[in-house]
Amino acid sequence: MGAAPYAMLWRTQQFRRGVSRLQSSALPKLLDVEFSLSIYNRTGKFFIGKDILDTCHDLIGDVYYAGLRRKAPPSDLIGKIAGRLQHLQIINTALGGPLSLLPKQRAKRPILHIDPITVLAARLTSMDAVICHDMGPLSHPYLFDSKTGAIYAEAYKKIAQAGPHLIFVSKATERAFESFFPNAPVSSKRVIYPAIRQVESNRTQAAVSQIDGPFLLTVGAIGIRKNQLTVIKAFQNSGLAERGVKYVLCGAKEPGYQAVEAAAHEVPGVVLLSYVSDSELNWLYAHAKGFILASLLEGFGMPVAEAISFGQVPLVSSNSVLEEVAGDAAIAVDPSNESMIRDALLRLSEMSEPELDVRRIQLNQSIARFDGDKIAQEWRGAITEILG
Repeated sequence: MGAAPYAMLWRTQQFRRGVSRLQSSALPKLLDVEFSLSIYNRTGKFFIGKDILDTCHDLIGDVYYAGLRRKAPPSDLIGKIAGRLQHLQIINTALGGPLSLLPKQRAKRPILHIDPITVLAARLTSMDAVICHDMGPLSHPYLFDSKTGAIYAEAYKKIAQAGPHLIFVSKATERAFESFFPNAPVSSKRVIYPAIRQVESNRTQAAVSQIDGPFLLTVGAIGIRKNQLTVIKAFQNSGLAERGVKYVLCGAKEPGYQAVEAAAHEVPGVVLLSYVSDSELNWLYAHAKGFILASLLEGFGMPVAEAISFGQVPLVSSNSVLEEVAGDAAIAVDPSNESMIRDALLRLSEMSEPELDVRRIQLNQSIARFDGDKIAQEWRGAITEILG
């Protein structure tokens, strides 16, 4: 073959490569999403991810569920197996083990990790993005089992080294990250609050049969982290039960649930509910005399924002993300000070209607930051900047 055919072949190949590059540059920039936690998790992290997929779908490319590229979370046996395998890979990567040798996930586009721990099953780069929900396993290790603490410590170490784009769910979480990794060379940082769910004025309600008369309410996981034992003791010493006021708790089980359950059975006026439907939860929010969440640790504190949307004045932990969410009109207490909580419970149950109205106005102004449309626009802006 002479030189001319080779030259023609070379020019043809160069032309095709040029066309390919032009086609690639013309394609819209999209962000892939790692949403494995949706296979086995329905906490606040799940709703953040779901809201992103629902409101920014035109900016999203592929969605990965434990390495499976699907249009919806896999509910079949394959999905469960994949989820379990990825979970074991994460544990082995953090704690050591043969499954740490499994190939790490890598997409052609930047990936948004809805949960920080999934970075341990991926090849994380500075072009990717991670949502940081809380730094509790690092800042409050005594509230978590040692395995959980080690997994999150390794995940955040990898995040700090790779320097991706970071999205924090609160300023408190951002400050905590900076205290642990002050020199992390991250690509960008921003705070985007979760959107408040169920804010429609026509929310359906169904009365809870176990509740009659006035009551104070706590919604959230039951256990050590939420500090319900201290609040129960404060309620017991407040004398409110003798006045016919109950203290109602509902939520999922966390470490320390058994101790709270035992105290609820022993202390008069305390009602620990099992599962409640959305309509029953709406009824509880709407009819309580006040809302209490004096947690030792929170990532965001969605129940506080939801309670405010129902007109509740909340009692929250001071110097926490809960106070950040609620604003100055909430009643803030030291969560370790039982007598302070007792006095706050009395104040909340006896608050006059004029004072309640003033506080409600300020509280509603505070949670306006968490309007769904506003948060959706913030996420659209963030994804556009990350891709840009």
